[in-house]
Amino acid sequence: MKVLDQRHLPEERLATMDETGKRVYIFSAQVKGLYRRYRTIVQIVLILFFLFLPWVKINGHQAVLLDIAHRKFAIFGLTFRAHDGPLIFFLLAALCLGLAFVTAIWGRIWCGWACPQTVFIDGVFRRIEYWVIGSNIKQINLAKAPMSKEKFIKYSITWILFTVVSLIIAHSFPAYFVGAEQLVEMTQHNPHENWTVFLIMAFITAVLLFDFGWFREQFCIIMCPYGRFQSVLMDDDSLTVSYDPVRGEPRRGTTKHGETEGDCINCFKCVVVCPTGIDIRRGMQMECIGCTACIDACDEVMEKIEKPRGLIRYATGNSLKGIKSKMLRPRVAIYSVMLVIVLSLLAINISRREDIVVTILRGEDTPYQVIKNEENRKEHEEDHAEDEKLLVINHFKVHLKNQTIDDVNLKIAVPGTWKEKHVQVISQADTINLEAGKDLTVHFFVKFPSVITSNTGTQSIKLIFLDLGKNQTKFEKELKLVGPKSI
Repeated sequence: MKVLDQRHLPEERLATMDETGKRVYIFSAQVKGLYRRYRTIVQIVLILFFLFLPWVKINGHQAVLLDIAHRKFAIFGLTFRAHDGPLIFFLLAALCLGLAFVTAIWGRIWCGWACPQTVFIDGVFRRIEYWVIGSNIKQINLAKAPMSKEKFIKYSITWILFTVVSLIIAHSFPAYFVGAEQLVEMTQHNPHENWTVFLIMAFITAVLLFDFGWFREQFCIIMCPYGRFQSVLMDDDSLTVSYDPVRGEPRRGTTKHGETEGDCINCFKCVVVCPTGIDIRRGMQMECIGCTACIDACDEVMEKIEKPRGLIRYATGNSLKGIKSKMLRPRVAIYSVMLVIVLSLLAINISRREDIVVTILRGEDTPYQVIKNEENRKEHEEDHAEDEKLLVINHFKVHLKNQTIDDVNLKIAVPGTWKEKHVQVISQADTINLEAGKDLTVHFFVKFPSVITSNTGTQSIKLIFLDLGKNQTKFEKELKLVGPKSI
């Protein structure tokens, strides 16, 4: 196994490839410091968030559920179905613009602090190596040594732990797509009963084991396109992990006659701790993920030689040149405006979504029918006595489409004020059972005294749909009744 020599990095090719194009392995050293502590906290929070989010329920649903097979989705209390697919455009646009906005201001902070590739490799897998094998020096020596009992045991323990962690991650990932409770139930049965999910988890485990255990920085350098976009997204006012050449140069051992040494003592600590094997002193490079390991390593050295911290620090290209950096600039303004527009459109579309789409149409028969009120044959002396002896019936049909991921039981009714005026809703079934994602057409009749429409021949009323499961009004719709007009 060829190991990276941090003191002789090539300039004409990637540091992780030799002259023949073969892989050169990186064993980065552990680092302590301010940013290391902050990153550890962030990594713990993100890992716990990933593992426990499927078990959190909001409004009775899993916090994040992307059930593609059944075309139902739940995202932090909001439920969606396949017909809500166009909303994905706004979501993806918001994510892309958000990443562009963050990169324009803070550089590759996503890569170094929140990318799953960095979080799991740096927060879990490398820690396993440090715990089982030891420091980076011991790892290098073990890699170069011939196969022995000690090497076999340490590598076996390391990869067994890698496999266990990969299995945990792989079993947590499908929970977002089949549901956490459903996944637990599946694991209690034979694999052949859930072949599809079993094969997916096996594949994910193998990919994670390969990527996090062996491929590592090669994914960031070779496969991830984000590093290649950074030159377009960033400018000289973007905040990045930077080496200060004014203060650091000339480095120790490179001074010429009459020159005064800079603060850099050429210890190569910044290179030894770099997870992608670059020398940050060569300036911004595509391979840099902004992990801040070089900042902590350099600060530790500066303290030992009694020099000010910050030779390597978060800085902008302009600040290193002595030019004042600008937070608000055209590209940031454009990203901000576009992001606000996209998020606003997303919020508007979500707010206009209806859980249940209701379309009420009048029946195709006569507009209304008049019958005698058999329950009130007594003569009245009021002005509308003759009208009150008559009842009017209107025929309607309602088309209901359940766009949620829950079944719902509905009942059609009228408000209490209209009940007091003897307005009734009559349908074949007392309740409407509307399954999730299904649509249904129901015929119903509204019976009312003719006096209701005696003035104008029409009367608008409110029709309410009661959710029997939650014992509350689900929604209201306006309905126009027609009947005989008094002369």
